[in-house]
Amino acid sequence: MTLWGQQQNIILTGNQGTGSYIFATELVRLWKSSKTNNKVEMVTHPEIYPEHRLTQLENNRVSLAIIDAKTAHEYLNKHPGLRVLSVLWQNWLYVLGTVPGPYLTLESTQTLLVHDNSLYFAEVWKKLAPQTKLNWFNADSIPDFSDGFSEEVLTFTAPTPLQEVNDWLEQFPGIHLLSLDQLLVQALRSKNAWLTPQKLHANTFLYQTEPLEGVAWYPVLVVRRDFPKELVTTLLQMIFAQSESLNPHALFQNLRRTHNIAFQKIYNYHPVAKKMFRFK
Repeated sequence: MTLWGQQQNIILTGNQGTGSYIFATELVRLWKSSKTNNKVEMVTHPEIYPEHRLTQLENNRVSLAIIDAKTAHEYLNKHPGLRVLSVLWQNWLYVLGTVPGPYLTLESTQTLLVHDNSLYFAEVWKKLAPQTKLNWFNADSIPDFSDGFSEEVLTFTAPTPLQEVNDWLEQFPGIHLLSLDQLLVQALRSKNAWLTPQKLHANTFLYQTEPLEGVAWYPVLVVRRDFPKELVTTLLQMIFAQSESLNPHALFQNLRRTHNIAFQKIYNYHPVAKKMFRFK
């Protein structure tokens, strides 16, 4: 699109407050602060339904879109005119608990407090352990635990690292981060192919002396296949340079080009991205 003679690139994201909107807003700020990009304008626009973002993108109404991994796995192959630029930040399934041992297990857990964004986890868990009592929370009812950590296990999905987790670990010595046992990881992945088994290095969080085993998913940045090669190069260089800056945004600080290697046979990448990521 053009605006008063200036090329305008619209990034479709989720609503304000979502990770995709926050990421795109920071990307736009970085773009505007670069003196070499003043001939091309970048703007953010929310679109609640990720499938609609892909449709608008393929219909040439916008330039870029950020979608979740589930949508990417289910819908990208229905849009042959689209290409992936990169996977973005890691969303980790956090599990904090007071149960003994380093693992979340079906046998040792009686109550779960689950965030709405981890419904995929609750559905699998309930089939495996129907006797477990599930309670729910969301962005409008985040527990503050002012009277102590009352729940046996708390689980939610969020970017890594997350300062709130360190705050809880510091405030409530009785809780710790838990790994998922292999039975649960396999069950989650069998029902949700868009999840990837992952490990968090030791000392990612306070008092976390051992690696954590679990699952995560990566949002995906998508363009049309005719998106200009020079813009692809500029965008990707800008995105991955942030981890080396003095004070990177939280969603940018752990981005690595190598994260894309695991997805090179899953997603159809833009040719410039393939070259930059050194795909075989």
